[in-house]
Amino acid sequence: MKKLLSFVLAVAMLLSVTAFAVAEEATWKIAILTGTVSQGEEEFRAAEKAIATWGADHVVTDTYPDNFMSEMETTVSKIVGFASDPDVKAIVVCQAVPGTKAAFDKIKEMGRDDILLVAGTPQEDPAVISAAADVVMYADEIAQGDSIMEKCAEWGIEVFIHYSFPRHMAMELIVGRYELLQENADALGIELVNVTAPDPTAEAGLSASQQFILEDVPQQMEKYAGKKVAFFTTNCGMQPSLQAAVLAEPNAYYPQPCCPSPYHAFPATLGLELTVGGDDAEALKQIAAKLEEHGATGRFSTWSSPVAMTIIEIGVEYGKAYIDGQLTGRNDAAKLKELFNAKIEGAVVANYTNAEGTTFDNYYTILLAPVDFNDYLAK
Repeated sequence: MKKLLSFVLAVAMLLSVTAFAVAEEATWKIAILTGTVSQGEEEFRAAEKAIATWGADHVVTDTYPDNFMSEMETTVSKIVGFASDPDVKAIVVCQAVPGTKAAFDKIKEMGRDDILLVAGTPQEDPAVISAAADVVMYADEIAQGDSIMEKCAEWGIEVFIHYSFPRHMAMELIVGRYELLQENADALGIELVNVTAPDPTAEAGLSASQQFILEDVPQQMEKYAGKKVAFFTTNCGMQPSLQAAVLAEPNAYYPQPCCPSPYHAFPATLGLELTVGGDDAEALKQIAAKLEEHGATGRFSTWSSPVAMTIIEIGVEYGKAYIDGQLTGRNDAAKLKELFNAKIEGAVVANYTNAEGTTFDNYYTILLAPVDFNDYLAK
């Protein structure tokens, strides 16, 4: 009788432990904060895709304000608000705009050290955001100073117009890319012209920045008449205007968007109905066909996959691996690289090292090669 009772108690305990584990599995959540569609459609759609993949019970999302520089407290409160839900075990912020570091610090002060904190495409200095986040991911902006100029050299570019504004030119990686662009331009005999555009987060808003681009590109082409001129802007919201303006000028070239991707402004510019984050190769084929109609196949380039969307997708998968206890620690480089290699063929993932030689072991940069749209034309 005692043996039977012990057996029954053991079974009951096992069932209760199993039920508890199932309950824990059922209640986990990952929170994602992105910009709005106007500030960064790819990130917004990536968050939607995460909900479709994992379910609304497990993924919660929100957006930071378009004028995030003047409404930083709103960004902080939204990120901290995620942590008020005890089921949230990981938070992914992309783009990690100013306020992300402060929010992550507040979450730790709340005692929520059980939450994995992931920052994608950060706009705060590497040393600052690396100290607050568990993992940081960013397209390798500095190395683009090489890849962009290599493409320009291939095209025979004579003038390179760089649009930005003081807020972006105070960001370490953007400055690093600009300096390398300048160095390579000097070596190649390309004239680099830095043009200050209106900041989209300023009082006049994004529309003023877009209108500036539409008006300035023709003026630059007139100024450098007869020369091949490449155009680049550091801002996401300016990409549609820049693509449209370049498309209209036979001697204008567009080496890549600031966040390289087949979906970054190309669908709107070319009137394509592309599923953002869908079949990348098919998207590139459709873009190439439209560019061919404009005689511009050899004047545009981008990356073969949407790095910003991939950062969110991998951030969520990495967060789930953390929840499931599959990581060796909060910063598991091997797991992160494994996830990237499974998503993007040929992705180069490396730790960021600043100009002083300091390497941040939880700050990862991602680099892809630029595409030639001629390779995607129907044979």
